[in-house]
Amino acid sequence: MVCASLVASTATVNAQIGYKITNGDKAGIAAVLAAVGVGAGIGIYCAVHHGNSLNGCAVSGSDGLELQNRGDQQTYALVGEVAGIKPGDRVRVSGKKEKKDVGDAQPFVVEKLTKDYGPCKVETAMR
Repeated sequence: MVCASLVASTATVNAQIGYKITNGDKAGIAAVLAAVGVGAGIGIYCAVHHGNSLNGCAVSGSDGLELQNRGDQQTYALVGEVAGIKPGDRVRVSGKKEKKDVGDAQPFVVEKLTKDYGPCKVETAMR
């Protein structure tokens, strides 16, 4: 629909200046519009799926396994598929955030351990 109206309005302008739109011109316009649509779709997909992952250090918390997220500096209580996650390892997990209960760490339901980066680096205090 958008492509057809763009071609039609372009045809009107081009007719006024004496230029005739060829089939190649129409194909070029359609290809550009398709590329823009694909680019927007990929951008939306990446934004949505990137938002569903956490990267940080896994630690033993008072109620089980927790993740100290590097991105937002929050601590999340890990639930779900956590069998492959060991305290002391830096990991990337994908899943979804749950609503936070008052006073507790926000739950994160792990659907997949995406990457295990190995042991967390220990921060040392400067003197």
